[in-house]
Amino acid sequence: MRIDNLINSITLTQDEKEDLFRFFPDGVVVLDLETTGLSPLVDKIIEISAVKITPSKTSDFNLEAFDELVNPGIEIPQYTIDIHGIKDEDVAEKASIEEVLPKFLEFAGPLPLVAHNAKFDTGFLVFDMHQQNIMDLKNKVYCTIKMSRHAFPRMKNHKLGNLCEELEIPLENHHRALDDAIADLMILAKCLKGKKSERIMNESYLFKLSDFKKLENWDLPDHLKLLLSKIEKQQLVEIKYKGGTVKNQPRPVRPISLLPMPAGHILYGHCLLSDIYKSFALKKISDVKELNAEQIKKYLESFHKKFQASKASKKDVDKES
Repeated sequence: MRIDNLINSITLTQDEKEDLFRFFPDGVVVLDLETTGLSPLVDKIIEISAVKITPSKTSDFNLEAFDELVNPGIEIPQYTIDIHGIKDEDVAEKASIEEVLPKFLEFAGPLPLVAHNAKFDTGFLVFDMHQQNIMDLKNKVYCTIKMSRHAFPRMKNHKLGNLCEELEIPLENHHRALDDAIADLMILAKCLKGKKSERIMNESYLFKLSDFKKLENWDLPDHLKLLLSKIEKQQLVEIKYKGGTVKNQPRPVRPISLLPMPAGHILYGHCLLSDIYKSFALKKISDVKELNAEQIKKYLESFHKKFQASKASKKDVDKES
């Protein structure tokens, strides 16, 4: 009944349907995961949900849903329970990812996959696909965060909840996978309206699942293992990076996740020097240094000063224009 109610909540205008099937003529699968944490190299999937929309000869379109809890085989941390509400007892009797993932991949078939911040969701899928020796899938992957940034550049942020609020898309149970996937389908449809839709599609394409066939070893080298404990708390560290504008110089980064990518694993994190969320190739990180409380305080004070100065400068520009 819950799934039926969610499916029935999907509302698309005629123009949105036409645009959707213009870019995805065979249909598309919009997915979302809930996990024990943010890094597929160390965390586990606890929920896979998706909605599949395909064209129909007898009606506007066909809609199907996939919705499965997964037993991760490890304890679910409280800080993630606080986000999605899924507890150990909720998944204790559920199937493992070894059973659920092949069922999901069969549900999706060869159709393109779309997710909000798709690097994270596909990172988890790719990790478990490799664990199960499933490496020949050619599904294209698209990201609706990248889409929305081009489609709605004036929005204050492009988080799923904010987009739903701004675009008047219903989302009652945010951070439950099926609710989020259905909301994301409607976001996808709204992103593909207008003259910029071709560019938006090109900008939002990430990769094919088959691009991960020759994935590098999952074991972290010793000099990067400190990242594992820091990611859990998203605690500031100092890294040296063989690239960028401050090549080989220490830079403060709040690590968020370790993710697989076709060209090699990356650290995704908030760089305080640029105030930008960046991807750092792990093979280019030469050193990770733990910071004490005083060093963290100094970095944060410097960051907030730059942030306030940037805000003041923007206000002055706005007054003059």
